[in-house]
This record gives sequence, structure tokens and C-alpha cells, in this order.
Amino acid sequence: MANKNRVLFLLQILQEQSDEGHPLTTTDIKKAFQAEGCPATAQTIRSDIRTLRESGYEIISTVRNGVPTAYAFKGRTFEFPELQILVDAVSSSQFITHSKSEKLIQKLSSMSGPSHRGELQPGIFVSEQIKAPNSQIFNIVQKIKEGIREDRKISFKYYDYTLEKTLTPRHGGENYIISPYATVWKNDRYYLVGYSDKREKIVSFRIDRMDPPRTVKQPRIPAPSGFSIQDYSSKKFKMYDGPEERVTLSCKKEMVNHIIDCFGKDVELQNIRDNVFDVTVPVSVSKTFYSWLMQYAGAMVIKGPENVKQEYEDTLRSALTSVDGLK
Repeated sequence: MANKNRVLFLLQILQEQSDEGHPLTTTDIKKAFQAEGCPATAQTIRSDIRTLRESGYEIISTVRNGVPTAYAFKGRTFEFPELQILVDAVSSSQFITHSKSEKLIQKLSSMSGPSHRGELQPGIFVSEQIKAPNSQIFNIVQKIKEGIREDRKISFKYYDYTLEKTLTPRHGGENYIISPYATVWKNDRYYLVGYSDKREKIVSFRIDRMDPPRTVKQPRIPAPSGFSIQDYSSKKFKMYDGPEERVTLSCKKEMVNHIIDCFGKDVELQNIRDNVFDVTVPVSVSKTFYSWLMQYAGAMVIKGPENVKQEYEDTLRSALTSVDGLK
């Protein structure tokens, strides 16, 4: 084993098998080298440790009688609490399949060191039934990024569920041609945001409902002047299409948490009185917006504009007249 390879192998076993609570003795390291058919001495190990330290790696030593007898890798990229948060995020993400979640968690666990490896388990669980069925999520995202990086449009098919709960291509298998701008993770769903030539506007697509895109020869249509993906994702209420309106809501005081959760901390609270406040926010006016509003019935109402208020009242009447069954 060449000197460079020997140093890299030493780094690998220190990263995988040691930490401050589990140092590897010189004897342990010798055995690991012998298993690879490359005998090592205490002197060569000390020399290789010095090389690793000079290269910026944090290796700590246990010293007895002035001589190092054990070594441990300390400078990990992620601390244990950080890895636990990442594991929980992977476990709870609905757009990552169950099998892919398990593989990612295993990889994250391998970064924790032996002291915590057995402790690093998901603290949040999501039923496998609501995990995304699309196992090509990472490939799809890679292809989208490729289109962005190469400044090219992308083409893909988009899918909907049938009553038999199988995915079928939308519009008879039409190829969607989109100028990709960004990917957005919102409401625990992963979306592609880009410009549609056919619809002549910026649109969004669920990534787990796409097949892997391919780049096409046409260059992307540039994003409109002043376009901000942050503004778009906050205004595009729950990523559903609808005409954008500035809607004034009148809310009871206990609704402030829900308003901030949905529209951000910078939202301006207006006309504050005893137990009520108003807020004017940009939303995509749609059935999804009205459904969100219904869950706070009696605590949040539309104050204006009048056309949105009237449409909401019509939606409520339609819901009441349909209780005996769909026509």
C-alpha cells in the first residue's frame, strides 16, 4: 500500500470506527492494516497521524508516559443533534420514498461516529402509505437542475391518480415543455417552478408526479424582470393556481399564529382592537384558499375585496346545498 493510500485508509478507519468516546488503540489500528495486507508500526502510525493533522484533520491522542497509545477522530462535519434533525427531516418527508428514506438514514448514521450510531433513530414517523411512490425523485431533481445549469428548457410527462389509484399521464401523455427556474419545498411537497410557453405564465408542478425530464435544444425563457422565487412561493397559496389578489382578513387574536405560519413574520397586522385584528395578504384565490379559510370558521373571515368575499359566500352555499350528495 502506497504512503498516500495508507494515510487515506487510516483516515477512513478513524472516521468510521472512532470518536472521543471510542478511541482506537495503536494495536487496533495495526490489526486493521494487517487485515488489508499492509503491516504498520507504531512509528508509521504516528507519522501518518501527523500528516493528517497537518492537512487540517482534528485527531486527538491518548498519551501514556509521553507516548501516544490511542487515537480518535474529532472534527466531524455534523454534530449529533444536527444529524438527528436531518434524520427526522428525511423520515418525515412525504416526497421521499420509504426505501430511499431508510438508505439516507443509514448514510447519515454512518457520519455520527460509534458513540451515537445506535442512538440515531427517527424521532418522527410518517406512515408508508403517505410516502411518495415515485422512486426516481432524486433523478428528477438532478435533471431539473441540469436544465437550469445548462440554461435549457425541459420536457416531461405529468401524472394524475385515477379512481383505480394508479398514476396515468395527464392530457393523454402530453409532453410539457417548461423553462425551469427553481425547485421549491413547500408544505412538505417538492415542486418545480418554471415558465410554460403554452400557458404563457409561471407555473408549478409536483415533482413526485413527474417522470424524469429531458433537456431540449431550446434555451430557457428568462424569468420576468423582478421575479423572486421567494415571493412567488409565498404568494402562490399552497402552490395551487388561481388569480392573485390582495385579500383583507379579519381575525380573532388567537389566529395570529396561523397567519404568521402561513404568510411570514413580516406580515403587517392592522386595525388592532380588543380581540380582533385585520391583515391584508397576497394569495392565489382558489378553492384551496377557501378550504384553508373554512377550517377557521368563526375566527377568520374575508373583509375584502368584495368580489372575493362574494365568491367565498357562493362557495359556502354550494357546499351546503351539496350535503345530500353530488349531482
